[in-house]
Amino acid sequence: MPNETSDTMTTTMPPSQQKSTKLRIGWIMPPFVRELPVDAVDDEAAATQLYELVTDLLPNHPQDHQYRFALGLSAQLEPMVEADVIYAGLCPLEVEGRPSLSTMVVSQVVHDGADESEALRKTRETLERKYPDDDWEPVELNCGPALIRVGTSSYIISAEWSASGRELPVTQSQMQAYIPLPGTAEMLIFELSSQEGEDWDLHAELFREILNTVDWGTDQEIADYRAMRSAPSVSAPADPDEAVKKALYLHSSRLLDAIALRGRVGGQDPVAVITCADCWAEGLRTPCSAKHVWHIDLVPAGELPGALSRVAAEFSANGWESETTEAGDTVHAREVDTSGNRVGHSFTLSLDATAVRLTAEVASPCTRSTGTTPTGSVFG
Repeated sequence: MPNETSDTMTTTMPPSQQKSTKLRIGWIMPPFVRELPVDAVDDEAAATQLYELVTDLLPNHPQDHQYRFALGLSAQLEPMVEADVIYAGLCPLEVEGRPSLSTMVVSQVVHDGADESEALRKTRETLERKYPDDDWEPVELNCGPALIRVGTSSYIISAEWSASGRELPVTQSQMQAYIPLPGTAEMLIFELSSQEGEDWDLHAELFREILNTVDWGTDQEIADYRAMRSAPSVSAPADPDEAVKKALYLHSSRLLDAIALRGRVGGQDPVAVITCADCWAEGLRTPCSAKHVWHIDLVPAGELPGALSRVAAEFSANGWESETTEAGDTVHAREVDTSGNRVGHSFTLSLDATAVRLTAEVASPCTRSTGTTPTGSVFG
């Protein structure tokens, strides 16, 4: 999920509804990065925002210099919009008392890869032909796999837009990050450009930090997240109510009885809230269930393997659906109705032959569905 706005950093949320993706995309920009009005409602609004930006950035420069700088920025806005730019910003830094500037641009484009890995492979093959001398680096960002290109670009600023009033050839360092959006045919392209060669490493380091804040979520995830943040009953989700705990303890006791082993019961971790696997697969991230984890060890040699088949048989006989892994070291079981739909608790029982230990994880029903709530337990 995109991070919330804080006192020192700001969250950028471009208007993704203008794109076909159902993901809401966000990243965190430091507050000193000044946004360019690529999404201004009209030319007048863009001019006003540029004027305010330039006079704030260059307060001690002559008005003519400010005006030309604003014109130069204005000339870039239309090409940015045509290039699917969804964000652009200026990053002014001060290095040893002198100003240093870079530009950051984010585009959202369509790719023709079948999945993320193919999109990155095709992107690299295409751009390596175009930029054979550049450096390439596959990376794993917090949001997933990406490809980073580092090189240079050249262009000419016409005299009309140059702050000096003369035609100006420019060569600048450039870093681009290509980030496929999961489950879509789209890709984000983050681009850093700067003429400040001696300060490039500083700008590049900041740029990489920003890349690791990129995140996305579906409308449902964001709605759930906002609900979790605003609902007092969910603000501290680490402690489920007593009825849920008692039901989990009862099922843990029933499982312990079915294991029927002499040994030491340990762990008995506090009941914790979780998001069940079904909800997680649907993109839901708020807690909907709870689990109780414990183990039994110091079991006489040779008795552990039989416990799994015994447990599976007993719970299956009581109407539970059970499944043993091919390796025979884990049993999954859950309460189901006559149609095979989960209606209650579930558990996973795993065997660690090396440690001579059985570990149990008992989960409560998903609160987004209905389930049984038994009471009473030797666990609590």
